[in-house]
Amino acid sequence: MKYLLLLFLGLISSNLFSQSGNILHVGKEEKVTVAAGGILYADGLTLKPTENFSLSNTGLKRASSSTAKLSNQISRVYQFTNPTDPFTGNLVKNYLDSELNGLVEQNLQLFIFNPSKWFRQLTVNDVANNSLSSKVTNLSLSEIASAAFMPELILEASSIAENSPIGSKVITLAGTNENLAGEQFTYTLVNGTGSTDNASFLIKDSDVQTNTALDYETKKSYSVRLRVTDSYGRFDEKTLTISIIDLNEVPTALALSKANIFESNVINQNIGLLSTADPDEGDTHTYSLVPGIGSTDNAAFNVSGNEIRASQVFNFSVKNSYSIRVRSTDKAGLFIEKVFIISISEKPVITGTGNEFGSNIQTAASGSPKISKGFTSKLNVSGSDLVSFSWSPAESLNSTNSPNPVAKPLQTQTYTVTVTNRFGSVIILSITVEVMIDYNLVANNILTPNGDGENDQFVIDNLINYPVNKLQIFDRQGRVVYTQSNYLNNWDGQYNGNFLPQDTYYYLIIFDNGAGKKTGFISLIK
Repeated sequence: MKYLLLLFLGLISSNLFSQSGNILHVGKEEKVTVAAGGILYADGLTLKPTENFSLSNTGLKRASSSTAKLSNQISRVYQFTNPTDPFTGNLVKNYLDSELNGLVEQNLQLFIFNPSKWFRQLTVNDVANNSLSSKVTNLSLSEIASAAFMPELILEASSIAENSPIGSKVITLAGTNENLAGEQFTYTLVNGTGSTDNASFLIKDSDVQTNTALDYETKKSYSVRLRVTDSYGRFDEKTLTISIIDLNEVPTALALSKANIFESNVINQNIGLLSTADPDEGDTHTYSLVPGIGSTDNAAFNVSGNEIRASQVFNFSVKNSYSIRVRSTDKAGLFIEKVFIISISEKPVITGTGNEFGSNIQTAASGSPKISKGFTSKLNVSGSDLVSFSWSPAESLNSTNSPNPVAKPLQTQTYTVTVTNRFGSVIILSITVEVMIDYNLVANNILTPNGDGENDQFVIDNLINYPVNKLQIFDRQGRVVYTQSNYLNNWDGQYNGNFLPQDTYYYLIIFDNGAGKKTGFISLIK
């Protein structure tokens, strides 16, 4: 079997292998300390041989366990730096290589770099059975243009600001290897692990450039897979993560939750809440009224935090539309401005019906209704664009969410209603229903106790609302034929268990221990 051994032997002085423990540099990165008779282990990125060998005149032996590719061959790369004198000696190479993996086995060659020129030893043949030793003695070097080794893609941490123009440079790529300076490389985006975002970038010459608009809030980092290829067609691939730098951006929209208020407001009453749409996550904003187009009525309003507030009491009949200009400024000083039209809504009217004192005659609806105890008042809220109502207290109302509930208080009661219009403005109205203690009762004056279910008992309407009472019924001679405290509308015309004769009787009702009374006549018909 034939193998290619690329041995970089810098021109080394003899004291390099002395017992003083000098340092040998293996490849670009590795450093090892060598003592006479010791073993040199090569485990680097560039130097990855598999065979054992010895330099016979020093007794040094070298061992390692992997391969490095040189084109389509197995490479054996050894480099000793800081040379001072030419080296001559015997190379003993004993192969124990099972890592070909389909690569072509080549002749043994020795390469030396000192320090800006390449030299190559004459080619010699290896033994066929890969088990014996080959010796190279008395190096005979000839200068060559270069020796070609695998390239390496060098990447640095990369980032670019969001909103950069398409075609902006992200990073300039670089490739290195062990060849002479001036090696030409080409760079490409390739598929594979980490190539998720290749389409968002392109390569021009050796620059990675943007190929799409980048927005931090949409995507914070991108992953691309890059390849460096040298003039021999050999390549190295690596994944690059490109971070997007968050920049402060101009707010995109300014909104007011509500641009309306009822007239007769109070000073500094909230009108609406301002909010800002901003591409920057977590940005904060301050608001102000500013001069400019649409700022005609700025003086009628003020800003507190994100609230638009009233600086005056508005009157719908005087003016019902105002124009203001608002600015939203983010924490970095960028801003957006917008004109808002504030509308004034007319204050709703609340009324209630009533009745005349001691009478069933209803009075016109007004803002100060009066009703007899036990009677009702129909409340009503009227106005434009009203959409919801909430009344309190709920007791004595037949509804709490309609514009016209019926109230039946037993004593003077003030009702409040929270009214909301279609813009979301809220106003609270109130009305007091006065309850008159006028003993306004209606008694049926006909009694026909025949069991037909009609007028079988003497009934006094609204008596339930005056429970402290005393009823007395008299015949024509003035005799008391019936008396009852706290009357329950249940007298059926009997006296001492017998029905009284058909006649006209007189009744007297005394209320609240004499505070009031009511009288009338009853016609008993049999």
